[in-house]
Amino acid sequence: MRAIIFMTSCLVSVVASAAVTCEQLGNIAQTTEELRNQGYALESVLAEADKLEASDKLSKQDIGRVRKTVDQTFKRDRTPLEILQECRASQRR
Repeated sequence: MRAIIFMTSCLVSVVASAAVTCEQLGNIAQTTEELRNQGYALESVLAEADKLEASDKLSKQDIGRVRKTVDQTFKRDRTPLEILQECRASQRR
């Protein structure tokens, strides 16, 4: 339950800044990993991310980045560190 609250706070901070930062994506990935390990279903975690879409405060691109981060982390395709590093590397280009 505490992890769901943290995930919600990560998402709220994303909305407050109106753009997703690399650190926020890393935090979302870390929280997603924790929720998966606690037995939450992917659909439950994505439902939290979908709340961003309903708020209309982020671009479709940023919402897509959050959903992709949740999906890839949950399915163990990428680690939170890989997500953070890739994001930072893409900003330097």
